[in-house]
Amino acid sequence: MEKGFVIWFTGIPASGKSTLASAVQERIEEMGLPVENLDADEVRQNLSPNLGYTEEARDENTKRLAWFAQKLSGYGANVLIAAVAPLRKYRDRARQWCEKFVEVYVECPLEVCQERDPKGLYARAARGEISDIAGMHQPYEAPRNGEVHVHTSDASVEECAEAVMVTLAELGYLPADD
Repeated sequence: MEKGFVIWFTGIPASGKSTLASAVQERIEEMGLPVENLDADEVRQNLSPNLGYTEEARDENTKRLAWFAQKLSGYGANVLIAAVAPLRKYRDRARQWCEKFVEVYVECPLEVCQERDPKGLYARAARGEISDIAGMHQPYEAPRNGEVHVHTSDASVEECAEAVMVTLAELGYLPADD
């Protein structure tokens, strides 16, 4: 059985990681390939609801995501992970564990993310309710050598998804067109 690939979408909160992962998931499903979308917020809510946002908690959450992705991809599933994973070491661990790994840097200026704010995180921060947002209160280390780099403030979801799909094809992770 051929192993699946793992795509890790990283960027600060509200940069468009989940939206882009969903668009890529649709394209992969249309090709008839098995795909599982592990949104970090959903995984955290269902498997680790008491896990906080300290560096230790983020380390544990990203370790769980990487382990789960490794297992699923080993059975041939293609796995998409939308998770901030603010430190490079978290994503580097996933890269070491997952044979076919693609890192997608979903870049967006903080000001645009603050305007989008779909979960109200930045509004809560402005009210002083939280102070643990990666890229604002805590460090966010952008990828140095990710396979894909998209700018969601300048490109459409479709353009960003196409950039990911082109890279997957170039890496030989997608079936060739006949």
